[in-house]
Amino acid sequence: MIKDDCDLIVRARGLPWSATKEDIAQFFSGCEIQGGVQDGIYFTFSRDGRPSGECFVEFTTIDDFNRALTRNNEHMGKRYVEVFESKRSEMEWSCKRVGAGADENDNSVVRLRGLPYGCSKEEVANFFKGLEIAPNGITIALDEEGKNTGDAYVEFASPEIASQAMNKHKEKIGH
Repeated sequence: MIKDDCDLIVRARGLPWSATKEDIAQFFSGCEIQGGVQDGIYFTFSRDGRPSGECFVEFTTIDDFNRALTRNNEHMGKRYVEVFESKRSEMEWSCKRVGAGADENDNSVVRLRGLPYGCSKEEVANFFKGLEIAPNGITIALDEEGKNTGDAYVEFASPEIASQAMNKHKEKIGH
């Protein structure tokens, strides 16, 4: 059951790389998108600026939002799309990593995947000890029930420091 105070935002994952805002609107047909097709659909991009296969969509009403959630595992072309509740903070964080017109070389955010579900911000900070993290620069992704998804985003003080952080790829955290 969805709370009445949710952000009315879904995250869609598994999209075809070529998906457009119009394709997303068609996928969610019958659900009114807040701000319409142009202002209510937010694609995310990889570090190199390519489509990530994910987007966020904000809906107008709780009914539209709940209807959108029923599209989970439906197909767009040959791909099935996962649809789940998201938070505004997660959407804003994901979208600011590499936005339209952003300089790809000026990216100071690193995404962590496969974290232990009990992982805290303090453990993430300790993992990157010695590397300067921006104030309030650690975001642990949470699911619709407020549980850790195993993903986190860390914003470093500079792109150079973020590049140093990438040297810890495949190292274990919390062990």
